[in-house]
Amino acid sequence: MDVWRITLAALRRWYVLLPLLALTGVLALQAGDRVAPEYEGQAGAMITPERVQGEVANPYGSITNANEALGIVLNSVDSRRTIVEQGLSASYEIGVASRSTILQVSVRADSPEVAVATGQAVLDLAAQELATRQTEAGLPPEAQYTLAILDPPAVTAIVNTGSVRVQAVVGILGAGLSLLVAVLFDDIVGLWKRARAKGARRSAKRAREEKDTAEATEAATEAAVEDPAQPSSSTVDEHVPATDEPETPRPRDLPRRRSEPAAAGPHGPKGNGNGHTDHAGLTTASPSINSALINTNEWVWPGDQGLEEALEAAEEPRRRRNPFFDPEFTKRQLQKKSKRTDPPASAEDESTSGTTTSSGAARRP
Repeated sequence: MDVWRITLAALRRWYVLLPLLALTGVLALQAGDRVAPEYEGQAGAMITPERVQGEVANPYGSITNANEALGIVLNSVDSRRTIVEQGLSASYEIGVASRSTILQVSVRADSPEVAVATGQAVLDLAAQELATRQTEAGLPPEAQYTLAILDPPAVTAIVNTGSVRVQAVVGILGAGLSLLVAVLFDDIVGLWKRARAKGARRSAKRAREEKDTAEATEAATEAAVEDPAQPSSSTVDEHVPATDEPETPRPRDLPRRRSEPAAAGPHGPKGNGNGHTDHAGLTTASPSINSALINTNEWVWPGDQGLEEALEAAEEPRRRRNPFFDPEFTKRQLQKKSKRTDPPASAEDESTSGTTTSSGAARRP
């Protein structure tokens, strides 16, 4: 995440960021008030030359070298440890200018008494260091460098840098945490909104699918209610495929030969006893109804049925089995044949055709 996105997130969630920043400010002030102020003390001294010339050389060399050496010794770890062992503050600094005999002491302590006592202890340690090193070199006190106090230790200022430092740390950490919380809150809200939008899209899609399904079902129901008697082509193809046998028509609707009696029932005898009727005669008479029905001289129809009715009853199964069947051609051929003069059938033949056992199969002679 770059700075621009963080800035935008913080601006969007200002109602989260601003209260957290205000809380951070309050905590920083309270933390600064709890830190005690520091007292700063100052002291000044100067190294004075010897009063008489010594018989041996001074171990410090010149007086300026003595001042620089004394600053190094007082800033050492051993000197600070010595000051701390006395219960004083180790926060002091020794200021020594180059080629100068002036020694500056700066002390910081939690109380003014400690600040003054620490400055005095540092000056005493400096005087002791000068006397000890020159005495060990064999110089009498009159030939030694001494330390003269120019400015006795005193408290010069009250420093609140400690509280300010604490406030700065608390403020920076609090501001960083506030910004982090605001950005995380923005990310969480964004994830929640995206999840909610995704769920809404899913619900809308599910509702559309259910609506489409309901409309399709309603349309199918309305179509079935409006036209229940007309099956669809798919239904016909499913139940009566082109390769299956056609539905068997009623025996009285089939034509028969003159030499064959009528089918069993109210219009003819019950058959010849071999289990065959006119039902299967039309099917087995010829591979094509066209060729089977052209020679009308050899076929008769029941008394209660005409030529067109017999054709319609016979051509429907054939139409389902053979889509290339042309009933109009068959009708024209039958009408042409019927115009021809045929010899009348004798009464004997008619009686014979009425008594002859019907096998149910329309065969050509």
